[in-house]
Amino acid sequence: MGDFIDFFLKNPFLIIVLIGILTSMLGKKKQPQDPNTPPKKKWQEVMQELQGEMQQGNQQQRPAPAPVRKVEQQAAQAAEVIDETMNEANKRIMELRRLQQKYDQERLYQKAKADQLTSTIADNNSPVYRKGPSFGKKQLIDGIIMSEVLGPPRAKRSLQRSRR
Repeated sequence: MGDFIDFFLKNPFLIIVLIGILTSMLGKKKQPQDPNTPPKKKWQEVMQELQGEMQQGNQQQRPAPAPVRKVEQQAAQAAEVIDETMNEANKRIMELRRLQQKYDQERLYQKAKADQLTSTIADNNSPVYRKGPSFGKKQLIDGIIMSEVLGPPRAKRSLQRSRR
């Protein structure tokens, strides 16, 4: 018996396993079922209930099917629906055309107004607007070249200014 106890004390892993087994056996208690949840049933019981319901449903009389509409009535209804949608589409197209014309008129009015303002401002005697010099690409390149030619030599310029 002493050898048995020494064996367990020398194997702590075995002690941990035994403690786990004992706590799981003693710790299992029946958990009370929640009254809101239905009791669990086996799948065989559920299948039997479903089969019983299906057999009862087959035994009851089914209502008579609704009469089938004639193809001509369906075609007439489809034609009416198509006509209504075409009318709505045509109305929408006319509305969009009217809005486009209104937009074009407003745009032309704004352009004419802007042209009138620029013509009054472009007056050479006006103190507000003076046309400044305009330079083309070729003139700018010529100006840079002339500044290099007429300015001080590159060797006499400070390096700090050129690094910026």
